[in-house]
Amino acid sequence: MAIIHSDALQAVMLWSSANLLLMLTLGLMVSRLRIQLGAAVGTGENARLERAVRAHGNNAEYVPGALLLLLLAGLTGASPLVLHITGAGLLVARILHAIGIQQRDKRLPPARAVGNIATWIIIAWLGVAVLAASV
Repeated sequence: MAIIHSDALQAVMLWSSANLLLMLTLGLMVSRLRIQLGAAVGTGENARLERAVRAHGNNAEYVPGALLLLLLAGLTGASPLVLHITGAGLLVARILHAIGIQQRDKRLPPARAVGNIATWIIIAWLGVAVLAASV
């Protein structure tokens, strides 16, 4: 196993903090809506609150694992450029998903679909890269 190079560590730190700040922002949006609507638990059948909860929840489901894989990729010698592209891609994908899931459209909003698919591709790519480096 390689020791992480300082440029790679900087990339992991940058994109981990940016992605986790997005998660915090989404959580704060949920809290703000809960206060406005007086809904301490659940969504009270409020569609706007439900969409905000799902945007935060989906982000919380995918981002921690992706960031762990990003760190492991850095530890196994991935280039800083690859780490920057991957971390930025994850952030953009999660922003698109959060925007798309909060739209009132009955159909699947394109931003949500693109954000989800991009997230899956990034996680799959990182997973395969880290798995390949481990064998």
